[in-house]
Amino acid sequence: MPYTFVLVPPTDLSLKYVNESQRLFDDCNKDYRLTSDGTSSPHISIVQFDCESAEIAHTVWINMQRRLREENFQPFSPPFSGVAFVNGTGPYQETVWAELSVDRGEENSPIMRVHSIAVEVVQAFGLKLLNACGNRFRPHLTLARITMPKEIKAWSEDLCLNPGNFNLEFGESDEKWQYAKTLGAYS
Repeated sequence: MPYTFVLVPPTDLSLKYVNESQRLFDDCNKDYRLTSDGTSSPHISIVQFDCESAEIAHTVWINMQRRLREENFQPFSPPFSGVAFVNGTGPYQETVWAELSVDRGEENSPIMRVHSIAVEVVQAFGLKLLNACGNRFRPHLTLARITMPKEIKAWSEDLCLNPGNFNLEFGESDEKWQYAKTLGAYS
């Protein structure tokens, strides 16, 4: 079963990402857009991993929280740097991912610190990582998977401004690797 560590926006700001995703991409494709029903919540994937045991996955989460406390990790505002359209691959090669890009910053930036810690924790259990890591890690918040229209509507700059402090959650991914179910929140 795929599991994931994700950064999520504050509840009171989450809906703005959902509303913009639906407003901008309603006519492009309804296959994947952010929703407010919990099936596709706004998030930034930090690490996705495969684990056959829910018990082991929960132990990974406990170790992740312990490491974050040791590092005095605090929720932070991700530095959004713009909107990207990334060509899909494999079963998604006919579509484009529309996403908010996040500036990785230096090795010790908050997003890279939480990513590095997550990779270390997961690898300590010998589990398979499912997403690009290290130098290949490209943090982003997916808005939708679309069929690119000939003309694309303009998006609100409010998506990148005042994002609030995202908090780390642990949960299950579905068969499309979407963050599907929250199993725990870092506190």
